[in-house]
Amino acid sequence: MLLTTVGIAAVAAAAPASATIVLVDASSIQGDNVLFNTGVQTGTTVTGSTLGGNAIAFTGSTVGGGNIIRAQGGQARLEGALNTATRNPNDTLALSSLNFALVGGGTFNDLEFNLFGEGATAVTFALTDNQGEVFNFVQALGNGQNRFGFQGIDGESIASVSLSFNGTGVGDVRQIRLTETPAAPAVPEPATWAMMLVGFGFVGYGMRGRRVIATLA
Repeated sequence: MLLTTVGIAAVAAAAPASATIVLVDASSIQGDNVLFNTGVQTGTTVTGSTLGGNAIAFTGSTVGGGNIIRAQGGQARLEGALNTATRNPNDTLALSSLNFALVGGGTFNDLEFNLFGEGATAVTFALTDNQGEVFNFVQALGNGQNRFGFQGIDGESIASVSLSFNGTGVGDVRQIRLTETPAAPAVPEPATWAMMLVGFGFVGYGMRGRRVIATLA
């Protein structure tokens, strides 16, 4: 009976049942801006940074199959590579996907960004939490600005984010804000909790036995 109680307590302590990632109104997010280096980054991976100085790696793809993306430092936005098929030297390829995560495996609780529509009518979000579970969302898109916010609740945090756009993609992703998860104190493993509780049980049983012997004496 004692071992059954220990097992239930250990499982309950290890995994809150209501932890999840939810879609929220972007205006409710008060996170810090993700910043990019001054100037323009171009490559298969571009890097931004949080207010605390932690790096965020971005990868993606463009309509047509390329995987070169650009980070505009001044406007703090991500877009596809320059479109050399047009006469305008500033035209860029539309994004068909974008992926990002904190370098080093950190997580964040709140996330907001703005998708600037360019023909895509829907976006699929895949957010992976700190336990490796994936939460999927599908949302409609319109031309112009499309703001979205996500939040981890009841102890949940976000480890990585993937966005996939249908049709002709989106022009850029801009105004990314997030709140990093504070470092948590070390928590004993369930097996450690079980051993501790068993130990307390034996100590209590021993003390009870001594009280009985003292009474008989």
